[in-house]
Amino acid sequence: MIGVSVIVPVYNAKEYLPICVESILSQRYDGWELLLVDNGSTDGSLELCQHYAKEHGQVRLLRQSEGGASGARNAGLEAAAGTYIVFADADDYLADAQVLGEMVRGMEEASADILVGNYQRLWKGNLLPAKGHASFRGVDRESGAFRFQGFFSVGVLSYVWCKMYRRSFLEDHAVTFGAYDYAEDKMFNFACYLHGARYAFLDRDVYVYRKNDDSISHSYRKDSVACWMRIAQNLQRLLEQENLVAEYGGLVANTIFFAVFFDGKMEYVHGKKSLASVKKTLRKYRNHALAGRYFGEFASGRRLREIPSLAWKVMIWGFSVAMYLKWYLPLSLGIKLLVDCRVDERLSDTGLRER
Repeated sequence: MIGVSVIVPVYNAKEYLPICVESILSQRYDGWELLLVDNGSTDGSLELCQHYAKEHGQVRLLRQSEGGASGARNAGLEAAAGTYIVFADADDYLADAQVLGEMVRGMEEASADILVGNYQRLWKGNLLPAKGHASFRGVDRESGAFRFQGFFSVGVLSYVWCKMYRRSFLEDHAVTFGAYDYAEDKMFNFACYLHGARYAFLDRDVYVYRKNDDSISHSYRKDSVACWMRIAQNLQRLLEQENLVAEYGGLVANTIFFAVFFDGKMEYVHGKKSLASVKKTLRKYRNHALAGRYFGEFASGRRLREIPSLAWKVMIWGFSVAMYLKWYLPLSLGIKLLVDCRVDERLSDTGLRER
């Protein structure tokens, strides 16, 4: 019997794939299978996957030519035989050999649908502990505080890595990955939450996420506004279908706020500190009717009640008032100040990376 299916999308990851695979092969929990889903690699990753599948009976190779990470994960879900599902990216790895066994034990003891661990970020050769779930794991899952911290200010609930999912829960509720260019895991986890997933929390690092901040282009995407607004619109549509906007509309509002803030920051950094490029991005978001609606709700104070932190309330309120009134230059100057003073880094999951 297979207890855990580990699904790893692979695309041109030859440099890091061996570390990822070896971290799974080393697990002391025996009942696992590894599904390597190659997505048209051209750098030798496919040959590595073929090697592992040939040498290890618990490793299976799946191949596809389109669909990106979403399609690869969906292919893995369709082929998986395990009671539980773990997702990993090809350039990351499991923290140690005990991870799968401890996660299975946590799932079974709590009869959970999703078990959430903590993680570390690997940055310039240094392992940095990220903000964990301690601040919200004891909070009522139906509260705005749980949603805000879990999906946004801490954010650990948004990622598919560092988690274990009950496969039957995903199948019963037809939870799969949407066709987004990126951030597909956020919508996946929103769906799990809205379908009533029971959460359990493991108070230890289970995953190492490799972050390369040397390459700004790795994170910068010119089509980011369209992608984020499509996620927001699809989430809004789902809430409207279930008549849940009044209760859970904050998920949409906060998705838009954090998308605007992040994209404005990236435009400033990538655009050679051009305020004009930041203003252009802010204007694109504000021109969407849904974004304008939720910035209006934030500005009126309606959605702020769901936010537990006074500092975040003040920041989101001020930002939203300016966005609603289309004060793009003051906002751009504010983003410049936050980046130049490294306030955005202090607010990140690891805090200041260099002191």
